[in-house]
Amino acid sequence: MELKLQHAVIRVTSIDAAREFYLNKLGLELLEDSGNFFAAKAGAVRFSFFAGYEKPEVSEDPKTGVSLIFRVDDLENYSKELKLKGILPLGDVIDIPNFHKFLEYEDPDGNVFFLAEYHKEPV
Repeated sequence: MELKLQHAVIRVTSIDAAREFYLNKLGLELLEDSGNFFAAKAGAVRFSFFAGYEKPEVSEDPKTGVSLIFRVDDLENYSKELKLKGILPLGDVIDIPNFHKFLEYEDPDGNVFFLAEYHKEPV
């Protein structure tokens, strides 16, 4: 069983500032842009940036705005393997036609990660 980092989701407080930083300053390659969302390529990894992240107050439990997406060849079988290890998804499979289907999980610290089976190459 091998995991490969394929796709990362980054929620940001300002999509314009993120676009400026990641595209213009870091030089990532633009893949898609629809206003409150853009995707960029970094090597073989796709980064999807979404507006709407709110930084927590200092007194709140801090959480990151980043979620990892691990590519798997067979989502059903992989999720069964995780279930046997006591790792359960947070919900049902979500299928985005012509892109990917995925399950959402949390690590022991509450950080979200996804297992995704892609219908087409994301980058």
